[in-house]
Amino acid sequence: MGTDRGLWHRAWDGVQWSPWQPLGGVITADPSAASWSANRIDVFVRGTDNALWHIFWGGAGWSSWEQLGGILTSGTAASSQGIERLDVFVRGTDNALWHRWFDSGGWHNWEWLGGVLSSDPDSVSWGLGRVDVFVRGADPGLWHRWWDSAGWHNWEWLGGVLTSSPAASSCGVGKLDVFVLGTDKGLWRRSFSGGVWSPWQSLGGYWTSSPAAACRPGTTSTDVYVRASDNSLWHLNY
Repeated sequence: MGTDRGLWHRAWDGVQWSPWQPLGGVITADPSAASWSANRIDVFVRGTDNALWHIFWGGAGWSSWEQLGGILTSGTAASSQGIERLDVFVRGTDNALWHRWFDSGGWHNWEWLGGVLSSDPDSVSWGLGRVDVFVRGADPGLWHRWWDSAGWHNWEWLGGVLTSSPAASSCGVGKLDVFVLGTDKGLWRRSFSGGVWSPWQSLGGYWTSSPAAACRPGTTSTDVYVRASDNSLWHLNY
């Protein structure tokens, strides 16, 4: 989100970063993005009407904005389990987690998933049939809920004292990394592998925004983006 409150986009092609590109809209919370293929990017934001709005890149250009309804009290979280599958999560007026998803049948109605959120949610998928959602709770620790072939599982408490929204990434089946800011405003990480969560790990720094994270395709390397005290964008790699 730029100083004009519109959506701005910058792309990495494997060699260099493109210039910033304005995509319009008027945004009132942090956006989120997901991709189901090399030629598809879907972006979700909260508009001035507090509803969910959507724009996508289809390989030849950007679509027009599409309104998807709801009354949001947070930014959005988006992930993709595979081709023609999108999951979007938001906080509603009841401070609970709400979910809307897209598949070959189109957009489905909003689904209530409970909880008491004190931040934007974030979500990630390690493959078809799995999606993980992370939020800061009222306590304010990290909380986790996930969906698989058995349906939605109950909320899981992962501890910590968060001063930001969480950011999640996955570099493979059964692997998760979650990044947050702690009370020291430094970056902290907790990882899941082999069915076990690691202890919290301090990654340092002093940051002024919630992080964003994504696994670099075909690698075990996660790119993290945060805002520094001078309001500049920083890129970290783990």
